[in-house]
Amino acid sequence: MHKSPLSLAAVVFLVAPHALAAEHTVTMAGSTYEPARINAAVGDTIRFVNDDTATHDVFVPTAGYALDLGAQEPGEEIVLTLRKAGAFEVECVFHSHMLTVVEVE
Repeated sequence: MHKSPLSLAAVVFLVAPHALAAEHTVTMAGSTYEPARINAAVGDTIRFVNDDTATHDVFVPTAGYALDLGAQEPGEEIVLTLRKAGAFEVECVFHSHMLTVVEVE
């Protein structure tokens, strides 16, 4: 079966953005987020990994980005997909000193 160049181009266009997405990992250990700053792109994901002995939370209070991914027990992971450009802070509702800043281009 012969595929037209137009069909092939459409498939590449639809698949390519997903292939370029990156995954960033933020660990929670010693009651801190590491790293403290992430530079990412729309479509990237952030994997929050609780490597601590305490329960933590992924809470975004920044207007326009606000969300609460809920409590994470030690050993649990949760993934956040970045859907729009801008900057926001991530905090732990249980430990107010825990903070990371995410900049999305």
